[in-house]
Amino acid sequence: MTDLHVEPTGDHQRPFDCLVISDLHLGSDVCQARLLEEFLEWAAEQTRELVINGDIFDDLNFKRLSKRHFACLRSIRRHSDRDDLRLTWIRGNHDGAADVISHLVGVDFLDEYVFDNGEIRLLILHGDQFDHFITKYKWMTSIACGLFYVIQKWVPHRAARWIRRISKRFQRNSEVVRDGAVEYARSKSCDHVTCGHTHAPLESVIHGIQYVNSGTWTEHPPCPFVAVKGNRMWLEQWPLTDLQSASTESDQTKRATASGASDR
Repeated sequence: MTDLHVEPTGDHQRPFDCLVISDLHLGSDVCQARLLEEFLEWAAEQTRELVINGDIFDDLNFKRLSKRHFACLRSIRRHSDRDDLRLTWIRGNHDGAADVISHLVGVDFLDEYVFDNGEIRLLILHGDQFDHFITKYKWMTSIACGLFYVIQKWVPHRAARWIRRISKRFQRNSEVVRDGAVEYARSKSCDHVTCGHTHAPLESVIHGIQYVNSGTWTEHPPCPFVAVKGNRMWLEQWPLTDLQSASTESDQTKRATASGASDR
């Protein structure tokens, strides 16, 4: 985590250039929907661009969405028409043919996106295209997903999360996705790249290219997200710790200064 002084927000100045989250899995019983809704409301006032990097949904069976999950979608919809905020949705392997849904929530629906603030070129893509297991064994992946839905419903959430982590490690896809993303970023002349998909938060630099995996919002909090400011990209966590304290101190300082000026 990197310390950052949080500046006052306004129409032209925000603390972050871009924030990226991934693997929300709305519809899943282990989705951290309450925290996600809080984050979305916070992020809309703190950054110029917010990118949801794949797997907004666990699947397209919307009967599995709870009221809290729909509240997250409403938050995305509410902020999608703002002139001072760009919202982008990157396709994930769980999202299916979700371009119709993207119109409903009012965000751009892309396979990949390059964020460029003049100081870094950040390639943003979900990463499933580098996971050869799910592309080679689609039938096995489909069966495994079905079994996992049953596990989510009938066993404790801790066990469901453990099974998902073990399956990801068995596939060894964290390193595979990382290496594939770095090579692809090099081919796109990008010096930074971020993926999701693996559910494993990760930061590394390979051959001069910084790779960050934004993890998932189906694990116990704090939940990870990627922050970009100037020429820096790093992993942060929600609920905030250092940034939240800095923001509070900044607000207190401004109030004290205003109070002192009025006394004079």
